[in-house]
Order: sequence, then C-alpha cells, then structure tokens
Amino acid sequence: MAKFLFVLSRGLEDPSRATRCMQLAAFAKRAGHDVTVFLVDDGAVFAKPGIAALVSCPTGDKMQPYVDELVAADTPFLVCTPCAISRQLDEKEFIEGAYLETAKTLIALAADSKVFTF
Repeated sequence: MAKFLFVLSRGLEDPSRATRCMQLAAFAKRAGHDVTVFLVDDGAVFAKPGIAALVSCPTGDKMQPYVDELVAADTPFLVCTPCAISRQLDEKEFIEGAYLETAKTLIALAADSKVFTF
C-alpha cells in the first residue's frame, strides 16, 4: 500500500476544503494505506477537540465523523509547532493521536509520501 500525507492549512474559513481533506484521508485509511495528517497554519485549530464538529460543507458532508474515523484508526495528526503556539493551542488539549511537530518532519514525510494539500 501507499503512504499518503494530507496537509491541511485551511481552518474554519474554508469548511469545504477542511472537510474534503479529512474525508479523503479517511477513504485512504479505509483502503489500507499509511496515512498521516499534518495540520499547518489555520488548519492547526482542528487539533482541538470539538472544532471539527463545527464544520460541514455545502454537500452536507460533516467533518467530525471523518476525524473520529481517523482517530479510531490510530492515524497520526501532526500539528505545526509555531502554528499551534501562535494560536494558543496546547498540546495537552489535542485530540487523541495529535502532537506537535516541525517543518523538518513535514518535509521528511513529504519526501516519502504522496502528498495532498488543502
């Protein structure tokens, strides 16, 4: 199976892209692929419990069920450290499987993965 890296830089201002990111990551995980989600810029807010529940897109898809599915499947959610700090997000309050990482890790993952950006 393939390794996929889903990079989400959009936050609450772009519910369609944010939802699609999690939807496609969940579909890839269901298919047996190795999936990692990296939250950068405004996407870092989705590391906080309850935020995904606020998001749905015009098609009616809701973000939270996809996040729940990914968490249940032990998908790592990596959160850009400076992005989280600037938004006053505390790693101790992240969703299960989410933790702080750096650009160095993002680049290393990208070198070995098929990358989707949202």
